[in-house]
Amino acid sequence: MVGVMEKNKALLQTLKKIPIFKGLSPTHVQKILGLCEAKTFKEKETVCAQGSDSDEMFILISGELGVMGEDQVNIALLHPITTVGEMGMFNRHKRSASVEAIKQSKVLVIERSPFEYLLRNEAEMRMRVYQNIVEILSSKIVNDNSRARDYLLHRVQTEKELRVLRNMLDVAVRALAEKDGISAEQVRVQLEERAGDDRLSILVVDDEEAVRQFVRDVLADYAVSEAGDGEEALISIRAQRPDLVIADIKMPRMDGFALADQLRREFPDIPIVALSGYIDANEIEGHNFIGFLEKPMRLDEFRSLVEGAFVREASS
Repeated sequence: MVGVMEKNKALLQTLKKIPIFKGLSPTHVQKILGLCEAKTFKEKETVCAQGSDSDEMFILISGELGVMGEDQVNIALLHPITTVGEMGMFNRHKRSASVEAIKQSKVLVIERSPFEYLLRNEAEMRMRVYQNIVEILSSKIVNDNSRARDYLLHRVQTEKELRVLRNMLDVAVRALAEKDGISAEQVRVQLEERAGDDRLSILVVDDEEAVRQFVRDVLADYAVSEAGDGEEALISIRAQRPDLVIADIKMPRMDGFALADQLRREFPDIPIVALSGYIDANEIEGHNFIGFLEKPMRLDEFRSLVEGAFVREASS
């Protein structure tokens, strides 16, 4: 009996952390818990399929889920405590992506019909939930507008820099051609042969293979190497310095904080970005990080952060 009470208490605390349930009274949270059905999904089992009706929302309690894009490419990882499909409960849109279990996962499932019935009969709860939805959507609009503005500014600046570089290259090619008595085309061929693979290199440090695979897939345009913890990362960095390090915080043997501090002593010019699903952005202050991204990672935010890190380093 005591075990059941402790379990229910833990689940109540979990529900309170869900954004759409923020600010609900203990009584209301208890009623929502009464709607929840516990389910377990095995590894690679589909939780919800793209194009299906949004008749349920899922709350991840333990394990790990993956948001799958086209060709079954994992575009985001979901860790406890994360919700899936909560907005679809209200806008009734078809599911925009499939979600599957990366490893065995336990979830709470809330069906739309009983949830809507509860809201209809609980005016105070309904008002608070709708207020939370408005706040979530407003925040998303602000963030999306900010990212769009930053992307546009970055694109304009990049185009200017590219024009300058092209002009400089043309001048250098003509100078070399005159000096060596060959054509400009021959100079360009020689330069391309010498340049080889000049992709920027990134070392991703995370003890989860799924996260490292996600980074490799998203950053296919870069030369991505990987390490399972901070100690492996230091060995790799000492052998061949990367242009950027992306490190998880919570790892065995040497965590992300210790790795960042060690890099500050040995390689202060190597930028390092922090990833975590357990801490907030302000907790990385005082360490050697130039940026922070919360897990689960969104595809657009992740790419923007990496591109911004390189632009920041290039201009510093």
